[in-house]
Amino acid sequence: MNIDDLLNKYFEGETSVEEERHLRAFFASDKVPQRLAIYKPMFAYFDEEIKKKQQKQKVFPAKRSRLFYWVSGIVAGLLLLVGLRQMLFTPDPCYCSDNYVVINGRCYTDLNTVRSLALEALHEVATPAEEYFPEEDMETIDREIIENQLKELGDIFSDEE
Repeated sequence: MNIDDLLNKYFEGETSVEEERHLRAFFASDKVPQRLAIYKPMFAYFDEEIKKKQQKQKVFPAKRSRLFYWVSGIVAGLLLLVGLRQMLFTPDPCYCSDNYVVINGRCYTDLNTVRSLALEALHEVATPAEEYFPEEDMETIDREIIENQLKELGDIFSDEE
């Protein structure tokens, strides 16, 4: 096919990929007539852009896929570690219960055990009543209080009269 006919077909948008490749190759050669030299920079630009696009398509997917494999490998490893941790170190079962008490660092869920431990703790900290209120001294203390109150009342009535 004649190059002039091919150019006309190109500008009409009716060329195939193979015909456009033939045009780019023709204008890249040194056999371009003077009357068609004005199209040489245009086809050189198109050829350059096509080569750049092909290079980007070849380079970047390989880098992206390698990065994707690295990231997915790291994520899979972390998920594996978390799964193993859950299997080997199960949480304390009492924290899964609705009601629990922690006493001295141990977890209790049985109500009877909790009551007995609470009563034990109360008996340990409770002070016997004898230490605060000795029985022998109660009578003397009561007498002293009553006598003091009577004296105060006597002083009040004697001053008013």
